[in-house]
Amino acid sequence: MAPSIPGLPLHPGVVTLSPEELAAGKWNRANRQRIAEFMHRDGLLVMSGIITKEPLLALREAMTTTSQAIKASKTNVSDFNHGVMTNFLQSPPMSTKELLFPEVYQNTFVHQAVETYLGNGVAMAFLTANTALANTTDRQPVHKDASFVSPAAPYTAVVNFLLSDFKPSNGSTEFWLGSHANTSPVEQAWKSSDAAVPTCNVLQELLDERRKTRPPVQVEVPFGSVLLRDPRTWHAGMPNPSDEDRIMIAIGYSAPWFPRDQRFLAPMTSKPLLTSTSIETLATFIPDEEWELVSQKWGVGEPMQLKYLPDDEKRRAEGEDKGWVTINDLKDGEKVVVSGIKAVSG
Repeated sequence: MAPSIPGLPLHPGVVTLSPEELAAGKWNRANRQRIAEFMHRDGLLVMSGIITKEPLLALREAMTTTSQAIKASKTNVSDFNHGVMTNFLQSPPMSTKELLFPEVYQNTFVHQAVETYLGNGVAMAFLTANTALANTTDRQPVHKDASFVSPAAPYTAVVNFLLSDFKPSNGSTEFWLGSHANTSPVEQAWKSSDAAVPTCNVLQELLDERRKTRPPVQVEVPFGSVLLRDPRTWHAGMPNPSDEDRIMIAIGYSAPWFPRDQRFLAPMTSKPLLTSTSIETLATFIPDEEWELVSQKWGVGEPMQLKYLPDDEKRRAEGEDKGWVTINDLKDGEKVVVSGIKAVSG
């Protein structure tokens, strides 16, 4: 379970880059400590001053045009996040060379922050964007981004580049700070007792209990800030009552010990940038024309679908007889089956 201590803050901590750190190209020791402390305590932090607004504005313009063009094609519930037709994934313009900004896709302050939390030797595991559709009224169920029996340690960190202000009036995310601490798949709902993996949804009775000591917050973060979060932290996409789609780019990084079985698709044009640092990029690079045909197909079973679960067949081929194993594995009878659940397991 994920207990909480009364009196902890309800809003995420902020770490601000100083002019001296910007000139040196690295966080100072004290700020790296703050990054580690905020992430271990809250599972979410805000980084300020690590990127200028100009590349974000250019990306917002391009990606808003794309979101308008593709939203009409989203007709099945599996095309949307967690069974709610108000929020979907889309690809950033990775085949447009002039929009491949190193400040976004290879930001040294991001890399340092991620490695402060996960350890040296992380890999870029996925690259996507999240679009909260304008004029919506439904919210997602509270969930973790862990559609498998996840490990009992920080295994992935997600960096969100906000392309606008991030506030309740345009559907900012609801976070349950600190819920990643001691979290376990026993908290998640299962579609059936024989299901191989859980849904991402957190059980309602656990939400009711945690609300008593550290209730959720719909965060408010200014444009130009960058979020760092542990995907095990409970959260929920919220309705966007504004007249504009709200978009944020998401880059996932995996811990050095986490299996590197899965690959995401990326266009060949992006390869020089995505492979320009010591951070390994877990991508399969394909011709731009092929990528553009599939780049907005993020639904279940589609080419761009996010995959978190380690490949058991590959694990066994490499000598791990039991495939993917974690101390978080559930015992017989620990699965809580919830009937009629909307969320997908992936």
